[in-house]
Parts: sequence; structure tokens; C-alpha cells
Amino acid sequence: MKGDVPFDRDVVDRIVRENRVDFRSASIRDANRVVNAIEQELGVEFIRMEFGIPGLPANEIGIQAEVHALTREGIASQYAPFDGIARLKQAAATFVKKFLDLDVGPECCVPTVGNMQGGFLSQAVAGRMRKKKDTILYIDPGFSVNKSQTRFLGLKTDSIDFYETRGSKLIDRIQKRLKKGDIGGVMWNSPNNPTWIVFTDDELQEMGNLFNEYDVVAIEDVAYLCMDFRQDYSKPGEEPYPPTIARYADNAFVLISASKIFSYAGQRAAVTIISPKFIHKEYDDLREHFGSKRVLEAFVQGGMYPTTSSVPQGPQHALAAMFEAAGSGTLNFVEPLKEYGRRAALMRKAFKENGFQLVYDMDLEKPLADGFYFTVSYPGFSGGELLKELVYYGLSATTLEITGSTRLEGLRVCTSLTGEEKFEVLARRLKRFREDHPV
Repeated sequence: MKGDVPFDRDVVDRIVRENRVDFRSASIRDANRVVNAIEQELGVEFIRMEFGIPGLPANEIGIQAEVHALTREGIASQYAPFDGIARLKQAAATFVKKFLDLDVGPECCVPTVGNMQGGFLSQAVAGRMRKKKDTILYIDPGFSVNKSQTRFLGLKTDSIDFYETRGSKLIDRIQKRLKKGDIGGVMWNSPNNPTWIVFTDDELQEMGNLFNEYDVVAIEDVAYLCMDFRQDYSKPGEEPYPPTIARYADNAFVLISASKIFSYAGQRAAVTIISPKFIHKEYDDLREHFGSKRVLEAFVQGGMYPTTSSVPQGPQHALAAMFEAAGSGTLNFVEPLKEYGRRAALMRKAFKENGFQLVYDMDLEKPLADGFYFTVSYPGFSGGELLKELVYYGLSATTLEITGSTRLEGLRVCTSLTGEEKFEVLARRLKRFREDHPV
């Protein structure tokens, strides 16, 4: 019967060789490419857990706003301002106040082509403010492509894995590293990709104090804003608010994307929030690379202008409309996202019932939240070995090795594309894997 597992090993091995994929270090795109090739040649369907893309429909408010701007306002023939259209900058400032309780002006809100460009420009500024501070410190595991950006920029990287380093231990390790004097910026994401851990306000306050003391830039990627479903963050202007470094660090970039919270990934719409105390600061060494020593001008004129010049106007209007609707309370963007938490709970249960273990299983003393990602391992396998073996069973993921994790036995599992109709298939394939690999 077509689709029975395990798949023909000789055929799968040949496809893997032809695609020159090493599962230990395979990027998300590499894993995606080889799985596509296997599906096409064997006529089978994988449970796709390697690609962190939305599994929900794009928000209709954004679509309609973009269509209206293109067809009724004639924006297609106009370049957007380098620092963003006024509507989006104001909407972003209001959204940030409503959902993070931060007071920032529109001038602090700069649209970027996804959080990818926001992270790229933030690293460029942070790593070049002072010649001797040319290293970006990552709190890992994290999104692997950010390190590719660091290399592309010619900056150096270092890493701290928070697996057994939380609370005061994390603060002590960060301080010890900052004392060397070469760190320009510290980057992380929260909720974390791939572990779904969320740093606490206490941790962030202590981190902010350190960053202020050592004049280091915080780069916080909140692509999954309000998606820690242990709290209800759906009510604009009401507590609780998600924790953020921007409450404590004077020098901070906070990256907010439409891709996950509004399922608007295709238009690459995001906003980088630059903390108010930071935008007017001046560093002489910035002038060499950006033509200005002032942070905001370096980011916009020196960074945005020579890379993409601006974000296309259509996506800017879409994101502005979604921010406006969320801020006014007419759009509860959090509620539909809880579907990811439901999927995660069911998927984790299926993995654990079939001998798999969670790698990052606790968030300090609290159980890990159910969300967009979780991490698994299986006794006797390294991450690369496990991924290679799971491919024969029509299951795809990515290794923790590429995320900067020290836990090389683990895999990242994304929940977004595993809808209701796929749970039975997932459970059946995991059961067959366990039968073939008893522990």
C-alpha cells in the first residue's frame, strides 16, 4: 500500500545523496528540499514538522487593507518612505502600548522586510557601535539563520545555552561574558524557537541592568508575541503583558512580525521597535559604516536605504490595519493562535506515548507551555541519526544542533502544519517507529 512506512530505504538514501544533505547539520531549507523530493518520487505524504510557517489562514483584515491601498489609493506607483508610512508607524506605537505596555513614539517604529531584516540591521548597528565590540552573543538555542546574518556582516558570534542556566545562573554567565568587553549585542527570541521557553520579568530586569552597565544592545525577537498561552494576553491595554527587555534596557531593538501572530508570512511585514533612549544616542564608530553616528539615522539611512530602501507599501497598509484592529479590540488575534497550543498538546502526547522524551521540558519550575514548537529525543540516537531514521517513516523535523543547542540528541518539532486530519497518521507512524526501535 502506497504510503506505508518505513519507505523504501534504498530509494530514500539515493535521494538524500543526490541532494547532498547531512542530517546532522541540515538547515530547515535543506530538510524541506529533501522531503519534497522524497514525496514527489515515492508519491507519499510526510508529516511536515521541519518548516516554521503558519498553518492558519492569513488575517482577512490585512488582505482587504492591502487590496484597498493598491486599488483605491494608487500606492503601487509610489515609493514608501525609508522609515515607513505614517499610518503604520502610529499604529505600531499604539499596538506596542496596548500589548506590551511600552511608551514609544512613531519615530521609534521602523517597518522592516520581516523580522529577518530587522535582525540583520539590528545586528549591524549593535556590532559596529564600537570597533572593539564586534561580537554578537546569542542566548541559545535560537533561530539558526540569525547567525548566518552575523557571519554575512563580518561580525563574530558567541553563545550561551540556557538548558540548565536560568535565573541567577543565566545572569552570572551573561555578566562573565560581557566583562571581556567585546560584546556589542545580545540576541534571543521569546517565546523561544525551538524550546518555547519564555524568559521571566525578573530575568529580563537583571539582563537589562547588565546591558545598561556594559552599554550593550539587546536584540529581542518577539515573532511569537502573546503566544505563551499559559497567560491570557488577548485584551488590549489590560494586564497581564508579555515580558520584554524593552522595559529595562536603555539600548534595545524589539522585533515584531506579522508572520505568525497574524499568519501574514507571505508579505514579509514587520516592525523594529527602537527604544526611545537609544534612537538619539551617538557613537562615532557608526559613521564609518552608516554615514551617521546617530543610532536612528544609522538604522534607517545607513541600513534600510542601501538594502531594500523600504518595505513595500501594500504590506505596510496591511500590517497597519491589523495593528489598528487589534489595538482597538475589534480583532482578537490571540484566540485563533491557541490552535497551535492544542496541536502541541496532542503531538507531545503521541511522541511521549511512543518512547520519545522532551529535551527542554520545563520553564524554570513551571511546565513548558504548549505552542508553536517543542523538542524531542529518542534513546540511543543523536539528533542527526534520529532525523535520518524518522525520514523513512514519513516524519520530518530539524536537529537542535543547527539552533546552537548543546543538546545534540534533540530535534525541533513544529506544530503548525499538523492539523486534525493528520493526528491519526502521526500516531500510527510513531507507533511503527517504536515497534521497529524498541527501548
